[in-house]
Amino acid sequence: MNPETHNIIVVVEDNPADLWLVREALKAHRVHCVIQPIRDGEQALKLINSDESRVDLFILDMHLPKHDGEEILTCLRAIKRYARTPVIMMTALESSMARATAVRSPTMVYFPKPSTLDEFMELGRIVVALLEQDHRLDATAETTTETSRGIL
Repeated sequence: MNPETHNIIVVVEDNPADLWLVREALKAHRVHCVIQPIRDGEQALKLINSDESRVDLFILDMHLPKHDGEEILTCLRAIKRYARTPVIMMTALESSMARATAVRSPTMVYFPKPSTLDEFMELGRIVVALLEQDHRLDATAETTTETSRGIL
């Protein structure tokens, strides 16, 4: 991850305390980003469906007003530009569907909301790893495209 790059991270979270913890975890791990907070599922779907939106990583609460995190994830994966965008699904409750989906996807992480500050700070490390992985995937895709065109 380039320290000069400011990734756009959308945090879909209705609890202000959890949003604050996300911000602190990202600061603690020196994640250079612009955080765009969204408080409910309806606003998240509007952003996702906007042609002008560009997001590098989503952090989704599973239990939101208006539309839940699983609905938002389904919409994300149906839109080509977000099909591989890293997603962290957060919840205080156990979700077998979220766990199963996370196991199948290298760009998705299931993150149960922890009970301690130190455990919550681990979120920053996960974000760094996902953003670095995403940039490596993009570089590989660009190299593959150039090779197939005979540029390399």
